Formats: sequence, C-alpha cells, structure tokens
Amino acid sequence: MKKKKQQMLGNLEIAAFCDQLSMIVSAGIPIYEGISILQEDAPEEETAEILSVISNSLDHGSSFCDALRETNVFPKYVLDMIGIGELAGKLEEVLNALTGYYKREESIQNSIKNAVTYPLLMIAMMLAVILVLIAKVLPVFHQIYMELGSDLTGFAGAMMRFSDALNQYLFVIVIVLIAAAAGIFLISKSDAGQKFFKKRPLALSTAASRFANCMALALSSGLDTDQGLMLAEQLVDNPYMASRIKKCRDLTASGRGFAEAVLTSGIFSKIYTSMITIAFRTGSMDEVMHQISEEYEEETDRQIAGFISVLEPTLVIILSIFIGLILISFLLPLIGIMSSIG
Repeated sequence: MKKKKQQMLGNLEIAAFCDQLSMIVSAGIPIYEGISILQEDAPEEETAEILSVISNSLDHGSSFCDALRETNVFPKYVLDMIGIGELAGKLEEVLNALTGYYKREESIQNSIKNAVTYPLLMIAMMLAVILVLIAKVLPVFHQIYMELGSDLTGFAGAMMRFSDALNQYLFVIVIVLIAAAAGIFLISKSDAGQKFFKKRPLALSTAASRFANCMALALSSGLDTDQGLMLAEQLVDNPYMASRIKKCRDLTASGRGFAEAVLTSGIFSKIYTSMITIAFRTGSMDEVMHQISEEYEEETDRQIAGFISVLEPTLVIILSIFIGLILISFLLPLIGIMSSIG
C-alpha cells in the first residue's frame, strides 16, 4: 500500500490489504498479530505508518473497524462492510468479497479510461499530422510552383491561403485550441456534462455492474436485500441508476418481491429475469449477482472494444482522404507543368 497524506487508498491497494488480511484470518491468526506481521514486512514507510496507526488503535481496545477509521485512508464503504463483518462473525467472508469487489472496480475504471483516452489521442495525432502538413509541407510545394513561374488555383490555392493564415496566426490558433480543450474538459466535469455522459448506455452498463457487485458483496456478508439496496444506492455514482435503485427500494417496501422489484425498476435488462427469479427462490442471490456483475463488465468491455474498432478505421479513412486530396491537388498541376517543360 502506498498513500499520500490524507489521501484515500486506491482500489488495488485496498484489494491487496483485504486479501492479505483474509489469508491471516483464515489461518486463525488474530487481527492484531496479523497487523504486526504486515507492519514488519511493510515495503514502504507510508504503509508502515498506516499499519502502525491500526496497531496502536487495536492495542488501546478499539475494534478493527474503528482502528481502520483512525487512519483516514479507507473509504466509508470498506469501514461499513468490515464493521458488519465483525458483528456478524463473517470477517473473512467480507474481506474476500472486498478483495474481489475492488479488483473489479479497478478493472471497470481502467476500461472507462481506455474508452476516453485512446480516441482522444488518435484525434490529437490526426489533427497534429494535418496541421504539420498544412503549415510546413504545403509552403514547400508553393515555393516550387513559384520557381516554375506558376501559381496555385482551386482547392490547392485555398489550402495555400489557409496555410499562410495558419503560419501567421499559429500562436493564436494554439491558444484557441487549448482554450477549447479546457472548455470541453470543464463541461464534461460540470453537472450538465456528467448527466449527459451518465445517461449513455456505457455508463448505465457500468453502473449496473457496480450495483450487482455491491449486492453480491452485501448478501454474501450476511446483509438482507433492503440493507444491500441502501448501500448500493449510496455507492453507485450514477443519478439515473440511483433513481432506479430507489424505485426498487420503494417497491420492496410496498410488498413486492426483491426479484420482481429489481426487474420492474429497470436496473437490469430483461434477459436476467429467470436468473434472478430462480436465485431468489433458491437462496443463491449473492452468486447470481456476482455472475451478473461479471457479465455486465464483459458487456462494457465489448462496447468499448466495438467503439474503438469503429473509430480507429474511421479516423484513418478521414485522414487518408484529406491527405490524398491535398497531395493530388498539388501534384497533378505540378506533373502537368513538368510534362510541358519536358
């Protein structure tokens, strides 16, 4: 584990911590001894400091949950679940579930980053190639035409005038592009931008995966469906999915069965109807929720892969057409001039 001052641990750091503790608990070693073992083997000073705070708190009689709270580096969800695990006597199960949960959260976040970063890099590279071609390559052709006593007309002439303007106002254009990029970034972080993006199918699929993952963890830790829904509503960072979870809670409060409420509220697609109904009757809801979470995660990956598979050739085609038009418009007249000279 590695942390900065007062900064929450990352998903993989939490997963590694819970994984190590679950092995300690399963071996029958008391928590305070396990923390001491981890402290001795801590690879970094920051990690040792966190474990030292936990150890000192345990020595003063605090519960494990309260000891973790003293560090100020664990999210509320981890603290709540470990507190429940301690009270229910299922700490090992909770730690194992948290390990899987935060590993999947890291996988989901990486998928989202890839979905945003890769297209932006491709677009930036395409624009850079076009700008270099217009600003630096076209003037070379223009100089050749001038030496041959000819001038550019039509599309080539228009591109040359654009090249002159680009070179003349390059600094202003760069400032405008930076300002536009900053504006797009700020809009994406605003409430309106977040609402727009979180209503997209990819965001809803990600939120459904997180909901199923949270429910699987809650149910496997001994919580009932109402408690699981309450935790999931707080954890799912999507207002549209949160409203569906609230509707599900209202339906269960009015007497509807959990399976019917989940499906009626639209949290999952209808293909999972039979799975949830059978799971609710057989008492294997936690296992089915875990399976649904993995299937939604795979669906998210497929959507991202499909988006990139379409975007990449599209950008390449656009770039190729643009470069081809420029080269043809400049080279054909040049070939004609050279032929007449020959």
